[in-house]
Formats: sequence, C-alpha cells, structure tokens
Amino acid sequence: MTVEPVPAPVPAPEIVGVSPDFPVEFADPAHAGLTWEWDDMHMPFALTPLSADWVRAVGNGFGAWKEGLEAELPSVTHTAIWNGYAYFGFDPGAEGEERERQKARALELWRAHEEVAERYWLDEALPELKAIYRSMREAPVERGTAAEVADAWTRAWAGADRAWRIHFTAITGPYQVLEDIADLYESVTPGASPGEAMRLIQGSRTELYDTEVGVEGLAAAAAAAPAIADALRRGTRSVAALEAMSGGGAFVARLDAFLASHGHLGQSVDDLALASWGEEPGLLLAEVAKRLDHPTEGAEARRARLAREADDLAGAARGRLAGKPEELARFERLLGLARRIGPITEVHNFWIDRAAQAALRSFAMRVGGRLVRDGVITGPDDVLFLSRAEVGPLLLEPADRRATVDERRAIHARQAARTPPKYVGKAPEAGAGPVDRFDGAKVESTEPDVLRGTGASAGVVRGPARVVLTSNEFDRIVPGDIIVCPSSNPSWVPVFTIAAGLVTNTGGVLSHAAVVAREFGLPAVVGVAGATTAITDGRQVEIDGTAGTVRLL
Repeated sequence: MTVEPVPAPVPAPEIVGVSPDFPVEFADPAHAGLTWEWDDMHMPFALTPLSADWVRAVGNGFGAWKEGLEAELPSVTHTAIWNGYAYFGFDPGAEGEERERQKARALELWRAHEEVAERYWLDEALPELKAIYRSMREAPVERGTAAEVADAWTRAWAGADRAWRIHFTAITGPYQVLEDIADLYESVTPGASPGEAMRLIQGSRTELYDTEVGVEGLAAAAAAAPAIADALRRGTRSVAALEAMSGGGAFVARLDAFLASHGHLGQSVDDLALASWGEEPGLLLAEVAKRLDHPTEGAEARRARLAREADDLAGAARGRLAGKPEELARFERLLGLARRIGPITEVHNFWIDRAAQAALRSFAMRVGGRLVRDGVITGPDDVLFLSRAEVGPLLLEPADRRATVDERRAIHARQAARTPPKYVGKAPEAGAGPVDRFDGAKVESTEPDVLRGTGASAGVVRGPARVVLTSNEFDRIVPGDIIVCPSSNPSWVPVFTIAAGLVTNTGGVLSHAAVVAREFGLPAVVGVAGATTAITDGRQVEIDGTAGTVRLL
C-alpha cells in the first residue's frame, strides 16, 4: 500500500502584541491576520467608554471618500478599542496586481478631487457642519421630555458620525496635491529637506492665523487694563472675577467674542474627556497671561515674513525648471492648487476634529447633568463612563448607575497606567515604510544622546525640554521652552507662539504638528519615537528642524 506523504503544517502567523497583560479579542477571527496599529498620534491615552464611542465615530468615516467620489474599492479600515486604547487595522481587500490596480484607481480619484475640493469645502461641507453643531447646541436637554432628549442624543451622535464622513471626503484632494507638489519640488531640488516643499504654502490667512490674531488681541486688551493684567499675572482665571474689576467688562466682552469663534479649541488630542476653551476659559486665560511680559512676533508680521519665504522658494524652483516648459507648467498648476486647498489639511482639524469634539462633549455634559437630576449618576462627567448605547435608554427610564461608573473609573485608571503595544495582530512588514508624508518614517539613531525624526519646520534652537502630554499641562510651558509632546493640533497655537521649538512622538511633514509649526515659524522635529519618555522634563536639548535631530545636552 502506498502511503501519501503528509504535507507539513503551515505555521499560523504570529499574533503580536497580545499578552496576559494586554488581552485582545478580535471581532472577526480573520482580523488576526491584519496589522493593527495603535493611533498614538490622535488617541495616545486610555479612553473612557464614551470616548471610545467617539473614536468609533472617527473610524466610521474612513471609507466615506469612496462614496463621495463614487469609487467601488474593497479596502476597509477597521476600528477596535482594546483595553481602552484605539487601534486601526487596514484590509486592502486585494493582493498582488489587483491591489496595485486599486491603489492606482484611488490615486486617480484623489487627484480628480483636487479640482473640486475648494467648492466642496466652502459650499457643502462647512454649511452642513455648522448646522450639525447648531443642532447640538439647541437641543432641549434641560427642558425637553425624556423622549425628546433621547431623540436629541441619537441625532447628536448621528451628526458626529456625519462630521467624520465629511472629514474623510474633504481631505482627499488637499493631501494629495501636497504629496504631488512635494514630489515634483524634491525631484528638482537636490538635498531638499523633508519639510522644505511644504513651506511653499506657508503664510496664508486661515483660521489658524485668525486664532493667533484673536489671542494677540486679548493680550493687548488685558495689558491696556492694569487691574486685569495684574490679576492675570497673579493667577486669576475666573471670568466672573475678572469681569468685576476695573476694565473687566470690556475685556470679558472681547473674550466672549473670541470664544464664540474659537472656543471649540483647547483639546490637545481626540478624547471627549478633554474640555475646550469654551468650557474652561481659564485654560486660555493662562496663555494670555504669559504674553503680558513676553510679547511675541506680531501675527501679521510673521505671516507676511513666511509668505515672502514661500514666494522665494517658489521663485527658486521656477529657476530650476527654466527650459522645462511642461514641468514648469505642472509646477504652476500644482502650486496654485496647493495654495488654495492645501490649507484644508489643517483647517479641517479646526472645523471637524476640534469643533465636532467640543460640540459633542458640551452636549454630552448637558445630558450628564440631566442624568444627575434623574439620579442615574453623581456628576455630569460621569456620563463619560457610560456608552453611547446605554445613555438613550437611561434617559427614557432612569436607573441608578453610580456603582457601574465607579467600577469603570477604576478600570480606566488601571488601563491608563499601561503602555500598550504599538502593533497587534500581524507584525508590520519590515522596511515597508510610510505610504505618505502624514505619518512619516521612523528614523533610528546610531549616535548616543541624539534622537532622530523628521525635520518638519526649519531652524536650530536650544532650550529646556518641557514634556507635556495634554492641554491640561499647557500652563507649564513658558517662553523659550522646547515642547515635547505626543502630537499637536490647532489648539496648540497659543503655546507655539511662545515656545522655542517642538518635538513630537509621531507624524511626518504633513501631520498636524508639522503644519501648525510651519505656520508659526517654529523649529520642529516630528516622529521622534518615544520622545516623551526618552527626554527628561527640563533637560537642555538642541533641535535641528531641517536635519531632524534632537541632541540631548
């Protein structure tokens, strides 16, 4: 009898990241074959249950661009919250030649969106976003019936979901045009640093510029009222206390006007647990106080200087393209597009990431107040320890959930003390590298006392490192500090104008941190893995925003 050889068993792929200290349950067993990455740029900390639902709303929007551009592509980005931390896993839906064909099709669609991105953003996206936030503000939480408030809860979360779908539709063309102009610029500029091409669009008047002008105006108004200035220097952060002082009425009126337009800023990362300036004006007043004795370069003077530098870079590129009419024409087309729609890569953060989060958090705190009134929880912020699905039924039929909240608070505290694995599931392919300039490359250093990242904003500076993890620590940053943080966004504008430099754990030249740093002429090195743990608070450091180095002195 002939015995057929038994084929050797194919070893199962190693599942990385999973351990007794970090247990993981996949929603689909096939998901163990995906590479799941902890999003430590946007969600670097353990999340409460309601904050985890906010992150799921973010994840729900990832594929929306395909619907908006009528693309039939099988790729899917999955969202998971494990042990309080946010992970995203990308499934391309195809391999080999078919995957390459689909990538080429996606690129074609993103480039097609470049031509309509400005109209979509101004005529469709912004009006709809403003309507979503207005609906949350006007919801009858305090006076409505239980059914009305439960319905408002459902509509508010549907609005948050919709905001993130708009987000991932609006950014396709803007990010792609910056990738394209950077590729062209770097191809004709020998030795160009990673962030150099991005400076071609700096110096524009955007919402970030308006934010700085407003903070500048608040500092000037405070300086013109001696009683207000003295109180801010002494640490007064109560709006009511300031209003009662000589000159306080005019100052608070100006503050209220600023908060009406910019009060949704203030949160350092995507986490409903963080309050905005509108909720806690003291966070903003602390930054205004610093400027009383440490004036900054005027917003308009800085903008004009950066715009001149951008024009000089463009002029030099045109010189290098002389005699290449087709490439020059392409450069001019991309430059025009980049200057019109490129700023949406950060403006969308102002209007969606920050505004949607602030609007939903404010609404949730009001609902939390309603649940306190109904005996469900002890304080409004206890709502953060309930889930999106739990709150609606509790509004209709209140039941005591104080013990549940206490238990979940304790779990959250334990989760916050963990350091989660960067990857879960399939190990990332060695040397795969970044797919774009947003995430950036991870750069290893072979020199002692030198950390490496991506040079995102030019300049060489020295100063004390100030390790700051959230916006709640902004008051620790003083003029001349080099900020070391997980990541940043438009909420960091007030501290960027007094700092000497910036180092982040995450990101590339198109990350939020890099874009904001360039708009404020702040030397920056991004994507320095583990910077917030490798650099001791107060340590003297030197950063080179061109070379991408951080030297520990």
